[in-house]
Order: sequence, then structure tokens, then C-alpha cells
Amino acid sequence: MKLRRFKILKENILGQEAVLDEPQEIRHLTKVLRLKPGDPVILFDGEGKEYEAQIAGVQSRRVFFRLLKNPRQGASESSLKILLGIGLLKSTKLDWLVQKATELGVNEILPFYSLRVVPRPEELAAQNRWTRWEKIAAEAAKQCGRAKIPKIHPACSFSEVLSAFPEAKKIFLWENEPESTLAEALRVPAPVLFSLVGPEGGFSEEEANQAWKAGFAPVRLGPRTLRAETAGLVIVALLQYLCGDLR
Repeated sequence: MKLRRFKILKENILGQEAVLDEPQEIRHLTKVLRLKPGDPVILFDGEGKEYEAQIAGVQSRRVFFRLLKNPRQGASESSLKILLGIGLLKSTKLDWLVQKATELGVNEILPFYSLRVVPRPEELAAQNRWTRWEKIAAEAAKQCGRAKIPKIHPACSFSEVLSAFPEAKKIFLWENEPESTLAEALRVPAPVLFSLVGPEGGFSEEEANQAWKAGFAPVRLGPRTLRAETAGLVIVALLQYLCGDLR
């Protein structure tokens, strides 16, 4: 029988006991799945650890668990650390990309503003989107068996994204790059890869030059022009295939 998985806050794990107090998760456990005391489950803390547990008690606002074994590192994490910078997209497109990139094993996602970004939400709206992306990533991690939830950064400026993650090997997708392919850019393997994907309008010439000067290698993804959300998904999958756990 497939064990059901539930995200639990790290601070709610106390010795060999744990408490779930998130209303949506409790509703799913009790009303949808109809689990009851004695049923086995898997708990994960979102930081990479998971626990085999048994439901010990159910209340309207809390579910109590007994941990059956010591925590273990989730087996679904890639040895490759993938960081994805993505130009802000229209709401549903970026929601979709956050979900699928999480399923493919991305570690961190950094949305950014650039010259050709179409949506320009006010600060409050951007904060609401960030909260939504965190929930989407958590649900996707739960569904695909990951014990670690990707970190979703608040949206930043283009200059800020260029200076992020100095330890990573850096590439950026550039439709006007005539020759350089991803395989060529990754001839020397690296444990941490940071890929920039432009918004729906792509990068301007000036932004491409700024990225190059900041140490990002330009890469083309074949002869076809991909939508931004497609390019974001493709680059994560290709990085996992070339350097990660999809080989």
C-alpha cells in the first residue's frame, strides 16, 4: 500500500512524537483520505528529512503522530543543485513552471524583473504571488515524493539576479546565440548550476551583454523559439539529464 505523505513543520517534531496543525492538511487527512489512528504515513519537513510515522490521535485542529524510526534523508534529491532564475511571467504560466520544476528536482527559483517583463505587479500583488508559489512548490514536493521543498525567492531586479549565487556555474538562454550549446557549456561539470531564462519578451541585447559580463555563458536550445515557461522546464530537465539524476 502506498503510504500517504504530509508536510510537517520542523518545530512540530518533538522527540518521537509530531503534531500536524495545518488546517488544509488536516482536512485532507481526515475528510478526503479518511485516515484514522493506527494508520501509517510518511512525514517530511521540507528541508530534506522524512519520517515513517503512525497516526496516534485525531482532533479537529490537530493530528498527533508517533515516529516509528529515526529520520532519514529523502531519496528523491539529486546530487546536482539546480538554481533557476526566471523572468516574471503571467500568473498561471509561472505557477505551472514552479510546479513542474519542483517535480524535476530544482533547488531554488529566483523570479526577476527585466526590460521585457509583461506583468508588472504592485509590491503587494507580488508578495501574494510569492506566497502562492511557496504553496505550489510544497504541494508539488508532496506529490512527487521529495522531502525538500525548493526555496522560492521574492522577485528581484535584473542586476540583483546577475549577482546571485556566486558559487554556481552560470548559463543563460539566448535565442540569438549562434553556436554555443548546453553540452558545450557544461564540458567541465559543476555541482551547482544557475540558469537564467528570460520573460515572454526575452532578453534585450543590453541585458544579454550584462549577463555575459557577469559570467553567464550564453546557450541556445536548438532552432525553435520556445515559450519562456517551456524553456524553463526544458533547461531543468536537460541539466538533470546531462549532470544530474535523469542520466
